[in-house]
Parts: sequence; C-alpha cells; structure tokens
Amino acid sequence: MSLLVVELGRTEYVRAWRAMRVVHIGVSRGLIGDALILTEHEPVITIGKHGRTGNVHAWDIPVYVVERGGDATYHGPGQLIGYPVMRARWPIRAYLNMLEEAIIRALAAVGVEADRRADHRGVWSKGRKVASIGVAVESGATLHGFAVYVHGDIRDFSRVNPCGLHFSQIATLRELGYNVTMEEVKSNVVAAFSEVFGLRPMRADYEDIRAYLGVEEDRVGEPARAPRPGREGAAQSTLVQ
Repeated sequence: MSLLVVELGRTEYVRAWRAMRVVHIGVSRGLIGDALILTEHEPVITIGKHGRTGNVHAWDIPVYVVERGGDATYHGPGQLIGYPVMRARWPIRAYLNMLEEAIIRALAAVGVEADRRADHRGVWSKGRKVASIGVAVESGATLHGFAVYVHGDIRDFSRVNPCGLHFSQIATLRELGYNVTMEEVKSNVVAAFSEVFGLRPMRADYEDIRAYLGVEEDRVGEPARAPRPGREGAAQSTLVQ
C-alpha cells in the first residue's frame, strides 16, 4: 500500500488545516489512499477540543480551537508538522504508540537519543519533550498528528503551558546540542513513518489531489478562533466540545 507524501512548505495555520480537511474527505470516502501532510506553520497556538484557554498566556498570535485531543500548544517556524490522514484501522492507543515509534526511529537515524514516557504522550530526549502528538478520528479516518521541535526560539513556548507542561520542559533538538537540519529530520520521518505503518511513500502534489477530488477549500470552512478569557461572552477558562 502506498502513502501519499504531501509537502506544503511553510504555511499559515488555516491553509494547512483546510488542506488536511480536503485530504480527509478523499481518504474517508475511499477516493485516495493514506496520506502524510508535512508543513511548518507560521506562529500559531492551537487548543484541543477539551483544552483550557487558561493554558494560553499570550494572545499576540492567532489562537484556534481544533478537533484533536490534548491541550494548548505553540507551533511556529522550526517545527516539522506532520498530519497523517489515514484510514483508522488500529485502536487509538496502538495508533498513538506507532506515531511515537516512528518519530523515535526517525530521530535515532540522525543521532538523537529519544524515547517515550508512560505518563505523558510525545517523544522525549535528555529529559525534555522534543515532539508532541495530538490526533482525532472522524468518519473512519485520522486527523492532526505530530510536531517535531527541530530548531527555533524556545521562548516562543512561554505563550502557553504546552500540553499542560511548563514551557521549560520543552526543547528543540538544536537546543539539546543535536546539529540536525529540517530536511534531514523530514526525510527520516517519512522513511520511519512508512516503515512503522508498512507503507510505500510516494510524493504527491496537494493541488493535484484537491483538483482530483473536486473540492473547493471554502467548502471545508476554517478552524474556530478561541474565545479570549475575560472578554464579554467568552468562556473564562474551560473549552468544551
């Protein structure tokens, strides 16, 4: 079975979200096979559907509530974002374990010693979190996925309690002393992901997929902006589905 590898480059969050939703239509309806969307985001904060706005400390960049599990997190340049859109043929716990395993193998291939923790999802190196995971399943297909912190300013994470952690528990690979490039990590993530899931990677162009499906992006809408605490009519802390 093949894996469509779709590279979007550096994108505003809404555009990547829409691309993910378009591809999800194709996968969930059996019109295309499994896909892995890769991107880097412009600075953005996302909050999982049961997360808390109280975990956001700064509102100077867009903040969205999205379908995935987990709490608030920051994304920005220097993070490899992966959105696997796949037919959901594994129990969710097994699927999450496989995502972690793929990231651990990919990092090992570039000399990074990484592992998982029983008490917290994601991938860790030298006692700090270097990759986060948050997923959703709709209509029999997965959404959202993972972020690998390759480089960038770690102080950007101070805008949030990332996934309920203090931002000091987060680290980029560069900060930990690993001299790896985004392209190296990306290449090895594709290889390891394909190996773990037993798929054959093949490059695909997003616009070709969208044209084949005949789906206009405005049809899928856009993610919801988070209500800022303290504003009239806004939720004060807790976000619910």
